[in-house]
Amino acid sequence: MVKTSSLEVPSAGRSLEWMPVGRTVSLRPAGQWWDAVRVPREIALVALGGLSRNTGAVIEDPGGGTLYWLVPAGQAADWQMPEGARIAVLSEAAHLAVPGPQRTAGPHWRIPPTRSNALMDPGQLHDALARAAAVVAKEPPDEAYKALCAHYDECPGCAHDTAPCTHGRQLRQAWVAVRWS
Repeated sequence: MVKTSSLEVPSAGRSLEWMPVGRTVSLRPAGQWWDAVRVPREIALVALGGLSRNTGAVIEDPGGGTLYWLVPAGQAADWQMPEGARIAVLSEAAHLAVPGPQRTAGPHWRIPPTRSNALMDPGQLHDALARAAAVVAKEPPDEAYKALCAHYDECPGCAHDTAPCTHGRQLRQAWVAVRWS
């Protein structure tokens, strides 16, 4: 294992050996290299706004309105999330559709993995998701959130967080200001 901040990252998680090639999507067993944390899009976007650039890799499944973070296997098994948040930890009995690095449609990498960010620190993710779930439960989606989601649906650079455009950055800043103030 390699120690990165307070997170010990298993070598298998850092090697990216589990990553498919090209534009393919492959089913990978959770619990082997990592566990996956399944989060509804609305909560995930709030969490991403709070985490900013301090996030690990994130898979987005637009068809299911879901985002997935990968955490070291077994380190999120005892999570307690707010009731009704629909956040789930997928482990040994589950499989996840993992996209290749060049995939841009269907399941794709919103935040692509690297050897240093493939796995998210489970403590940081838990805290961000708990805060985001509380914000979403307290306040229905506002106009800033709706505008940001509509823009993400139209702008691949912003949706994948690879090359955000000026308008997308402005929408995200406005939305973060509303959500986290």
